[in-house]
Amino acid sequence: MGASKRKQEKTQSATTHKKPRVSEPKIESKTSKKSVLPPRVVESDSDEPDEGGEEEIGNSDEDSEEEFGGIEDADEDEEMNTGDKEKSKNPGNGASGSSKSKESHTEQKRLAAERKLAKPYGEIITRSKRIWEQLRRTKLAPEERKKLIAELGQLIKGRVNGLVFRHDASRIVQSALKYGDKTTKTNITTELKGSYVSLAQSSYGKYLVVKILHYGTPENRKMVVQEFYGHVRKLTKHREAALVIEDVFREYATPQQKSALLQEFYGVEFAIFKDLKHKPSLKELLEKSPEKRTVIMKSLFDQIHGVIKKGATIFTILHKAMLEYTLNTRAGTTETTEFMELVKEHVADIAFTKDGSQVVIRCMALGTAKDRKVMIKALKPEAISLARSEYGYLVLLSILETVDDTVLVVKSLLPEFQKRLQELACDKYGRTPLLYPFSERHPRVVPRPALAVLEEIEKLRESTSKKDPATRQSELRTHFSQPFLQCIAEHAEELIRDSFGCQFITEVLLGSTGDKSPALQALASTAAGNPKTADDGDDPHVVNTAAVGRMYKTLVTGGHYSSKENKVISITPPLNFHSLLWEQIRPHVNAWAAGAGSFVVVALLEAEGFPARQEVVKALNRKKLRKAAEEAGNKGANVMLGILEEGGGGGGAKGSEAS
Repeated sequence: MGASKRKQEKTQSATTHKKPRVSEPKIESKTSKKSVLPPRVVESDSDEPDEGGEEEIGNSDEDSEEEFGGIEDADEDEEMNTGDKEKSKNPGNGASGSSKSKESHTEQKRLAAERKLAKPYGEIITRSKRIWEQLRRTKLAPEERKKLIAELGQLIKGRVNGLVFRHDASRIVQSALKYGDKTTKTNITTELKGSYVSLAQSSYGKYLVVKILHYGTPENRKMVVQEFYGHVRKLTKHREAALVIEDVFREYATPQQKSALLQEFYGVEFAIFKDLKHKPSLKELLEKSPEKRTVIMKSLFDQIHGVIKKGATIFTILHKAMLEYTLNTRAGTTETTEFMELVKEHVADIAFTKDGSQVVIRCMALGTAKDRKVMIKALKPEAISLARSEYGYLVLLSILETVDDTVLVVKSLLPEFQKRLQELACDKYGRTPLLYPFSERHPRVVPRPALAVLEEIEKLRESTSKKDPATRQSELRTHFSQPFLQCIAEHAEELIRDSFGCQFITEVLLGSTGDKSPALQALASTAAGNPKTADDGDDPHVVNTAAVGRMYKTLVTGGHYSSKENKVISITPPLNFHSLLWEQIRPHVNAWAAGAGSFVVVALLEAEGFPARQEVVKALNRKKLRKAAEEAGNKGANVMLGILEEGGGGGGAKGSEAS
């Protein structure tokens, strides 16, 4: 009975200390993160042998706990056991049973140590681990660390190739790379020459490759990258190696090396004979050898198809290959329709990178109405993330610019925008797709890079979009107006605290349709209070912010100023915001006139159709204005003095003393 119990306990102990299975690199979909870029290489703890072959990327049910992005050293910080931790429980009671148990445990440890030493490089690994345990201490003195690295370098010298394919020994070599000097790094890199393709495909060796790329010298990186030449087509479809190739392309390769890696997507010929001196684009290659167009385009399409099937849709090297393909296709051809069928359901994984966003934009411009519907459906859950993305917001602009079915656009995007409308209105990128229907392509809303993209879209959509652009914009503006006006009415106080929020308010109020009264009233109420007494407080008056002053001034004048026509282009019907604002600032008009709000008061004096102009003139104190103009250098006060002099009459020194 006792023997049976001990056997059962030993089995349970072995199960408890069994190391976890290899966690396959899992590429998260855009629908579950919001990670813009592919995951970096992460290390697993498994003792299981390497799995080779072209296995599917990203189908594991387990996520790696820490990413290599940046490069993280979590893989080195994990505990590395130097002895057997299996424990045998005491089967009986009393001193005799306890003594036998201790003797048995000691014997088990001795046998385990002998087994480890009997393995290949067993003694080297054991000695190296002792050094490694000291190296990983964060408070180790630099002199001591240097001494330990030198000792470790001598210990593994000539044996690196045999160590790097073992998960525990591989970490030791990684530490030597991280802390070693230039000579140590070069020695390790040179010893591994000819093995980097195999290492990239190894469950453990791939981490070492990335450590060389990260900590190595430019010469070390060049040696590694060059060994991948001729193998890129295979490695991009391999479960382990695909992440290494992605890291190389995204983080470490030079422009020439990126071109060389990408050329292999064009066919076997380019894997063997490639231009390493220049950076030829696919267009240049096709112009140079037009007779090879069919073969090259088919090879590129097949490679893109293969990588997508493996689940690597967020790889930047794939996005670059896709862009090269779309740049050399024509609307209505088989090449375009086949590519559209391949990628339209994966656009959410592609749209967040520089090249990927261009691919989606071109697909949106060249696709049919059905293609666009599928793509919009795929992008809908990511609408907010796209709006806030450096490149994703361009994709949203392409939807607003090309899709004729504005009802589909509104139903798909507007509810998503409304979930975080106030936040998007104040976002550097998010504000642009929101305001596009109200200001179209004006540079004050759409930045130059986006304008260039929109001009290209305009050419591409000629054969695919039938609705008049002005009609499309008008329909979108009508649908967007009321939700945006409601946002201003409810959150005016918060929006004006941000310069982009002020722009949002201005563009919506000047460009929207429908009832604007609640929004205008809410905005006018933000001007209440004495700007002078709030000047030194923790919560200064809003007019002391330059963006707020510009917003008030523009809304008071009733339109944007046109430098071409040298006048304000007033909207119809007029806002009449001047009357609402005057009611709020009347008690403190001289504080406004002599302070940061001086040009707002100037706008009141110059506004067309403002019925209370003479009230403003009578309320102004010329003495205070002259003091502000001469002593404080307030230009707005100086302009007001000129207006008052021309108008003849007004408050003079006896005007309102309210401040």
